Amino acid sequence: MNIITSPHNNLVKKLKSLSTGKGRKRFGEFIAEGNKFVLNIPKGWEVAQMVFSESYARKANSEIIYTAGSIILSDHIFSAVSDTVTPSGVIAVVKINEFSVEHILSCPKKFIVLACNLQDPGNMGTLIRTANAAGASGVIVSKDSVDIWSPKVVRATAGSLFNIPITTADIEAVVKILKNNGYTLIAADLSADKTPYQVNLKRPLALMIGNEANGLCNEIIAFSDIKVKLPMFGDVESLNASIASGILMYEVLRQRMET
Repeated sequence: MNIITSPHNNLVKKLKSLSTGKGRKRFGEFIAEGNKFVLNIPKGWEVAQMVFSESYARKANSEIIYTAGSIILSDHIFSAVSDTVTPSGVIAVVKINEFSVEHILSCPKKFIVLACNLQDPGNMGTLIRTANAAGASGVIVSKDSVDIWSPKVVRATAGSLFNIPITTADIEAVVKILKNNGYTLIAADLSADKTPYQVNLKRPLALMIGNEANGLCNEIIAFSDIKVKLPMFGDVESLNASIASGILMYEVLRQRMET
C-alpha cells in the first residue's frame, strides 16, 4: 500500500488548492467529501481522482480503493486537506460540470430558481437541495453569490448538485432571456402585497431569491412581473433565506400537483 506522507507532495498541494476558488478555477475541479456522498456520484460526472485516508483504506473493500487514479494519504495529511472537523476518510476530485442557461430553459418543467447574491454556504446548499426535491428545472446563481463549488456548499447540497442543473451567470442578462422565453419572474420581496397562495404558479416561472440580510436589490426587483411575500404572524421581520425559498418552491410544487 503506497501511502503519501509528505505535505509537499504535488497531489497534496493540489487538493489544498481546491479548497480555494482560485484553485477550483485553475483545475476546473472541486472536492466532494463523505463516504455516502462520494460513492453515489452519478456516472455522468467525471471523477478525476479518488482519495482515501490510510485508516479508511485499511478497512475498506480493496475493489473500491485500488481503482485507477486513486491515492492514499496518511491520516495526518488527509486531515490537513479535508474541510470537515471529523474527516470521513474519502474524497473525490470531480470535474466541474456547469450547465448552460439554454439547457435549463429546455427543461419541460419550466420552473427555475434564481439565487441572487446569496452569501451563506449553508443557505446556498439547502436552496439547491430543496430545488432538486421540489422538482425545479434548475438553479441559476448570480456571479456575486457564494461559490457553488466550495466544499461547504457542496456538502450542504447532500448530493443534490449532481442531480439538478446548476450554473452561474449574470442575472440581469438571464432575466432578459427568461422574459423573451415567456417566463414570469416572481420576486420574493417583503414589500409585496400578494402572498404566493394568491398567485398562479403553474405557468413557466422563475423564483428570484435574494440576499440573506438585504433581500433582492431594487435593480433586480424591477425586472420582476410579480412580487410575493410570506404571511408572518408575531414579532418576526423575515425568515431565513433557505427556509423562505423552500416554502415558495413547495407552493409551486403543490399547485402543480393539483389535478
